Amino acid sequence: MSIPNTVHDYLSKQNIPFQTIRHQPSKSSVQSAIAAQVPIHKVAKAVVLKDALDHYLMAILPAANRVNIHQVSQITNSRLQFATEHELNCRFKDCEPGAIPPFGEPYNMNVLWDTRLCKSPDIFLEAGDHETLIHLVRENFQQISKNQPHDDLCSAPPRDH
Repeated sequence: MSIPNTVHDYLSKQNIPFQTIRHQPSKSSVQSAIAAQVPIHKVAKAVVLKDALDHYLMAILPAANRVNIHQVSQITNSRLQFATEHELNCRFKDCEPGAIPPFGEPYNMNVLWDTRLCKSPDIFLEAGDHETLIHLVRENFQQISKNQPHDDLCSAPPRDH
């Protein structure tokens, strides 16, 4: 599999130039960064949350960080929980299970992104499979994110002891 049609069509309609980077199969965004030989702090991942009314929110954050669900709940003024794997598979039907591309709009989902993502001139995003990253320059990420709110969404990455 490569980039899902939903993601490809979305980027094309937005006139966003991008490159793809193929890598060995991985099970996480951090593993994707390592396999693609991309610095981990430049890779973004999606975490999907939902409220009690099943309104979904995609939080986009650096791959090495963990979403601070309490912080996001305060920002959105709603009580959030993680979407289940079954819910994700139903919403991202054209993606491989467990490979959620950090593009909420084409999947009819509100987005909140972490401000750390704009610190690097390059951003790499999971494509929707376990073997491809999408490379965007910062300005193009900002262009597709300009109408979406952003804030500090993360807990610090775990420290190795």
